[in-house]
Amino acid sequence: MTYKEFLTYLEENFDGYEIFMQKAIDFQQEKNKNRPAKKRWDETKVEKAAYEMWKQGMQTLYNNLKTQIKSAISYKWTEYIVQHEVLENLQDTIADLNFIE
Repeated sequence: MTYKEFLTYLEENFDGYEIFMQKAIDFQQEKNKNRPAKKRWDETKVEKAAYEMWKQGMQTLYNNLKTQIKSAISYKWTEYIVQHEVLENLQDTIADLNFIE
């Protein structure tokens, strides 16, 4: 499974994606409030920054899983993810997640 396929899989099959994105958007909006008025980002840029946070966090997870799975075959990845309750563990992590500047 490629990283892009992994992201797509998570975004389509993981409820925690929406929770992460909301927390990340809230964090980016708070950061945005502290910028000078002329340098404040529009909503699109805030959302893009939040998505970059998602991608960065999931890149770490992907790299960790890649060392365990050692296969490019997608169904091997999904089997491992289900068998090792990766999404459940990730859900718990995201529930406890707080972004602090």
